[in-house]
Amino acid sequence: MSIFQKKELLGQYANLPMDIVHFGNGSINQLPQELDKANVKRAVIITGKSLANKTDLVDKVKNIIGERCAGIFSDTVQHVHRNSVIAASDYARSNNADGIISFGGGTPNDTAKSVLICLAENITEKSQLDAYRIKFEYPDKVEIPSLTSDPLPMFAIPTTLSAGEFTFFVGMTDEERKVKDLYLDSRLTSKSVFLDPELTLETPERLWLGTGIRAVDHCVEALCSKDHQPFTDALAFRALNMLVTYLRETKKNPGDLTARGQCMVAAWMSVCGLANVTLGLSHGIGHQLGARCDVPHGETSAVMLPRVLEFNGSVNADQQAIVADSLGLDIRDKSTQEAAELARKEIQNLIRDDLGLPWRLRDVGVNEDDFPGIAKDAMEDLIVASNPRTVEGEEEVIELLRRAW
Repeated sequence: MSIFQKKELLGQYANLPMDIVHFGNGSINQLPQELDKANVKRAVIITGKSLANKTDLVDKVKNIIGERCAGIFSDTVQHVHRNSVIAASDYARSNNADGIISFGGGTPNDTAKSVLICLAENITEKSQLDAYRIKFEYPDKVEIPSLTSDPLPMFAIPTTLSAGEFTFFVGMTDEERKVKDLYLDSRLTSKSVFLDPELTLETPERLWLGTGIRAVDHCVEALCSKDHQPFTDALAFRALNMLVTYLRETKKNPGDLTARGQCMVAAWMSVCGLANVTLGLSHGIGHQLGARCDVPHGETSAVMLPRVLEFNGSVNADQQAIVADSLGLDIRDKSTQEAAELARKEIQNLIRDDLGLPWRLRDVGVNEDDFPGIAKDAMEDLIVASNPRTVEGEEEVIELLRRAW
């Protein structure tokens, strides 16, 4: 018998306007032809300090695109503070950029997408960004502004597994409010993405594995979504199986390029189609843990995902049983609740024992005094409202944080 329930299907699926994904060793060498297709002659590379200052990889990308490189901006800030976005936008504008290349993890990628917003809307001051952020009041009052002009083309070269390069939304932190705001427009989607495992060998292990758990979180919350559908189920199911297999292999042998390539494609699959399903508390709380406490998103998932699955178990154990099957667990002769519990334990074991990642809030620098602010901001996050189990208020979020502490 299939573990997927028979139910009437009614909905829609929208593809994002991405032209092509190149994957495999050496795929970065296809970047010049993609720039030429988009008639990009002055591309600004947005990257991170470590890649720019501690490796030769940025120079490698620069040499590949040659005279098309109009400059390199590497002063990005984790969780994408508005100050850094304005600085990056000013840099791209002053160098007459006609295209943007993001190179690195989630921070350069979201910075690059934020720059697209600023250039398209001629934003030069932080306060101007307020007109374009999503505004949400729990449970269902939402305003999603659209860009009034088409942004420049963007090309993404990831070196981690968070897979933000495949999405059409941006998380940007307002330093003064200590809140991560979301911005959304399908035109922020990358024109092309390059998944080259050779470029990830310099990625720190904890960052690689942590962002891998972020991709696991994408899969699990997609499979457990209130409005999951067969197309996204299939992608998330296969991606989750690949991730738990090959993350373990890259932990044992960091130089295994084949395993790294499998992880990168699985991370792509983990978000492919997420524009068509809603997510939940792990992502919603994670946004604010990042903005308020500067916790990397991969580690917010490592800490919160098992706790959120426990919280939601009373309403979606059948879907969590699907997660167990995807993880390769033997759920024959198990009740739905037993299978769901197996899934939660396996994910916890993967995070804590197999990958050695932090698994409690106290281990990632979060204090109990932070809980009220995190809960308040989370309740203003659109994603929290779509959690499978209704969140009744800030106290429920605080109790969940206590369990994770």
